[in-house]
Amino acid sequence: MSKEKNLYYLTYQDFPAQTANSQQTISTCKYFSRNEYSVTLFFPLRSSSSDDNYENLKKYYEIKNDIFSVKGLKHKNNFEASKQFKKIRYIISHSLWAYKSVNEVLKNYSLPSIFFTRSDWVFFFLSQKNISVVFECHKITKLRKIIMKKSIKKNTSKIIFISQSLKNISNIDKKYESRLFIQRAGFDSDYFYSSKDKIDKQVIYAGTLSRLGNDRDLDFIFNSFGDERLANFKLKIYGGVESEIHKLQKKYKHLPNILFSKHISRTELGKELAVSEIGILASSADPYSKFYTDPLKFYEYVASGLKILATNFPAHKNLDSKNIYFFEHQNEESFKTALLESVKQDTPSYKLQEKSMDSRIKNIINFIS
Repeated sequence: MSKEKNLYYLTYQDFPAQTANSQQTISTCKYFSRNEYSVTLFFPLRSSSSDDNYENLKKYYEIKNDIFSVKGLKHKNNFEASKQFKKIRYIISHSLWAYKSVNEVLKNYSLPSIFFTRSDWVFFFLSQKNISVVFECHKITKLRKIIMKKSIKKNTSKIIFISQSLKNISNIDKKYESRLFIQRAGFDSDYFYSSKDKIDKQVIYAGTLSRLGNDRDLDFIFNSFGDERLANFKLKIYGGVESEIHKLQKKYKHLPNILFSKHISRTELGKELAVSEIGILASSADPYSKFYTDPLKFYEYVASGLKILATNFPAHKNLDSKNIYFFEHQNEESFKTALLESVKQDTPSYKLQEKSMDSRIKNIINFIS
């Protein structure tokens, strides 16, 4: 079947990158492509590591046979050059790039069926031109609220929220309800699956060890594995840069049941998750993590057939939690109790297709159609 619909994903993100948001964007492009859309991904060449060579991106993200186009757009403003007034310089840099890039794409490329973006400024500039655009909202700031409220007034504009709680605090007028949609994350079945050959008491944490420059407060979890009750458990940590890993390896060298490793490929991670028994969802106690996040890792754990230990945050409580065991943030005893309880229970089955990226994109296509 020929692809009669085309989609431009115009976003202010870095590629390639290990971040969950970049991986999700690549998966979004893949699955739109699999659902009969011709896709072009536009993004800023804002650092020396940015790369718009499709073959290199395919290798980095382990993309098999999917075909979509990529185009890097020039970015001259370096807001990361100094820490002084970084937030203000980021806003200026982002808005200038978005304004320039929207006009450049509209000038040099034919108009697509729809634009898709995670950039509020791209959303704003396209909305003001009455061009069909969907903004996927993963976080809300005061400025973003203003931009969304201004942009949604155009009947060509739509917003996808990743959680009900995010939609609630957006305070968008109910008369625009038909242009708002809630769609949670999903796992990419190219990488994540479950195995019958589980390693008993193997626990895994897969994710960054810091977020936006802040520590994820994981030491209480690492220290828990010094308890003799957990002597037969093995904790594997996959994430972080080499400097973080070396520091942790030195700090916890007295605990032989913890293995620290830097980021590995998603294919390798999928294999590790598939044979593990338990996955950890943990983060710092910032408002976003506590109330509004919809962690991609949850869906990858579910697809891998893991029991899940999660910080007792409202955002985690809003997940489909029939196999989640909650523990209190920064409380070693609470974590150990949850872990010991989890191994006594069976892992319930899920309707995995409903939590897949393919199902997610099909739901979005129904919404934008």
